[in-house]
Amino acid sequence: MNAGNDESADVTFEYNSRRITVSLFASPDPIQENLEDRLIRLLNEAIVADDGEYDTITDQIYDIIMDLGRIPFSRIAPLSTSLPSKDLHSLLYPETFDYRLQTVDGVASIFPINPDEAVSVPNTGPNPEVVTEFQPIKTIPRYLSRDVHVQEVLVSGYGTVCRVQVGSQTMLCKAQSQGLENSSLERELVAMQRIWKACGSPDVNIRVPRLQGYVTFAGSKDIIGLLRDWVLPSSYGSTLRDMDIAAVPKELTKKWSDQIRETVDKLHELGVIWGDGKASNVVVDQENNIWLIDFAGGWTEGWVDEELADSMDGDNQAVRNITRFLGMEEQS
Repeated sequence: MNAGNDESADVTFEYNSRRITVSLFASPDPIQENLEDRLIRLLNEAIVADDGEYDTITDQIYDIIMDLGRIPFSRIAPLSTSLPSKDLHSLLYPETFDYRLQTVDGVASIFPINPDEAVSVPNTGPNPEVVTEFQPIKTIPRYLSRDVHVQEVLVSGYGTVCRVQVGSQTMLCKAQSQGLENSSLERELVAMQRIWKACGSPDVNIRVPRLQGYVTFAGSKDIIGLLRDWVLPSSYGSTLRDMDIAAVPKELTKKWSDQIRETVDKLHELGVIWGDGKASNVVVDQENNIWLIDFAGGWTEGWVDEELADSMDGDNQAVRNITRFLGMEEQS
């Protein structure tokens, strides 16, 4: 949903595997509240509500919209037995059908509109006017977003993280629909490239999943994401946060603590900051070795203090907190 003012709002949802957006514009009459005004008010209440109230309000909104829109929606989204497309491009830039809910002469109805008549500007891909200093490495492969096949969505919303298949390889993909306009994607790519270059030397081993490729927008070939090694999880869990640490042998938690410290030290020697260091950003493989992930920056309360975010001191604080999480004390 897109809300926050009294003039307009919109609601986006899936109906029979089709993405539908309903635009709402406030009545020009400030005295008479029509259905659009009521829905805009409810949407504004929903964005500041707690979880319980949010569900109640959004259920009410969707019930109203479906009562009016079920028939027109069914014309463009009949019940289908075929599976929707699973490529990354369709996930990041889904085909959207725009509608408007409007009251005329006291009667509310929902009808199709053109994208340029909608409340929100459609997401058509990265802005070609964006200027970036990022320099990709020519020898790293590029893959079109339509050729990246999604197996499992791990994170969606602000950016997309998913397990994907490219050719015969399973990898992890991180992508942003706006591409390098998103500073966190650029930051992560810069860090991953620096690690990739360092690991080209046979005597360098850094426990960070290897960068395997760039994802490019199928239309313009602009970079919108990265592909890196997929780490098969250990029997204890995928990340440290997923595990029952009390059930893990002490010799393993000691090994993990040492590996984390060693890896962060190597990153700092390269001038790379981990950034959002925390237990959920440490994955453990089938051989019970750790790998550090997520170089997009930021900080998480309880792991890194805000004033130390994106610094070596912040990384060192994260290592100390993770070591304590593992039931160990870092050796000075």
